[in-house]
Amino acid sequence: MPKIYPFCSSSKGNCTLYMGAEKVLLIDCGVPFLQITRALETQGKSWEDVGAVLLTHAHSDHIKAIPQIQKHTRLPFYGSAETLAAAKIEGFAHEGKPFSLFGCTITPITTCHDAAGSCGYRFDEGEASLALVTDTGKITPAMLQHLGGCSLIMLESNYDPDMLEYGPYPSSLKARVRGERGHLSNGDCAALLALNAMKGELKTAVLAHLSDHNNTPLTAKAAIMDTFSQYGIEDVQIEVAGPWCPALEV
Repeated sequence: MPKIYPFCSSSKGNCTLYMGAEKVLLIDCGVPFLQITRALETQGKSWEDVGAVLLTHAHSDHIKAIPQIQKHTRLPFYGSAETLAAAKIEGFAHEGKPFSLFGCTITPITTCHDAAGSCGYRFDEGEASLALVTDTGKITPAMLQHLGGCSLIMLESNYDPDMLEYGPYPSSLKARVRGERGHLSNGDCAALLALNAMKGELKTAVLAHLSDHNNTPLTAKAAIMDTFSQYGIEDVQIEVAGPWCPALEV
């Protein structure tokens, strides 16, 4: 069964390892090259085990290791045409359509963010299905469709509304964060996860891209647990992405 290792997921940097039967795929590379190397080593992997890099969008906290990856490897990059252009790299533009890599079918999931061509990804390998969606200001019907049937969902839980409202951000940045092209709140995340859990599909929920200023792991996790409790949802493993998160089997 495939595994994911979301070892870094925050406003400072994002990178997740998808460990399939044949190869490791990097989802974003917004942390230093050495940090990715060490993450691979903790899973008994090396750069020789990596098959490709999938980019969600071209904000710096998702692409900053590109120059070092290009220097030390010959890995191909996949992303939307807009993302590849913004990152100023050559790669394979998926045009929002499913594609296959190393025995895994990968489906781009369009997100609502202030970066052209932003997306998340769904992975189907054998009987395992998982999805990763961050950096989106709202949930769309298409997202709901793509997340259906996934036993593991890694979803943005960026901010607590009260912490954002009374926090240090200027009003313009607060408006960006909670706008339809910004980020998801803990409540938005909880509602979507609960919807999938009530269908009996969701087994593991991974809370991602938590704000360093407007959220905490305990706050985010409590919001999801409270919502799950209201709907009588049990037996769903809840994890928070980051260095404290273990590798998770799908």
